[in-house]
Amino acid sequence: MSKQEVSEITKAYRAAIADRATWFYLLLQAAEEKGVNTDELAQKAIWQFGVEKGKRLGEIKNAADFAAALQSGYGCGAFAMEAIEVSPTASRLRFHHCELVETWRKRGLSEKEVSRLCRLARWGDLGMVSNFSGMTLEFPSVIADGDDYCELCARYEEN
Repeated sequence: MSKQEVSEITKAYRAAIADRATWFYLLLQAAEEKGVNTDELAQKAIWQFGVEKGKRLGEIKNAADFAAALQSGYGCGAFAMEAIEVSPTASRLRFHHCELVETWRKRGLSEKEVSRLCRLARWGDLGMVSNFSGMTLEFPSVIADGDDYCELCARYEEN
């Protein structure tokens, strides 16, 4: 994907994502200090957030609808999304930027911790897609694990 000038709206959206990454990390740190199983806590809460977000996407009948919904709005620019494949049965989107990962790395977190936080954050995507019967998600490439981009693969199989 070519480098393009980043709009002011995209910069503002990324700043909001960076704030979310910071409070997410600090919240988990505080919970760990209290002896809470933070992976379990985050997974449950982020899944529920995803479920609620998915309900707001409207009617999603297949993988192409899901990809289109993700590409609408400011998130598309913030994550520098690129559609690789879009069809009713399989859609692949690449995310060339992740402000969550950037923020965690700027805080000096280890690559292992960045990967863990990213894995937890992806529960939101999984919760989102749980609203749509026959839809599954995979993440074959992940920036937090050293890949050049994140790849989200949505698959739809009619029940």
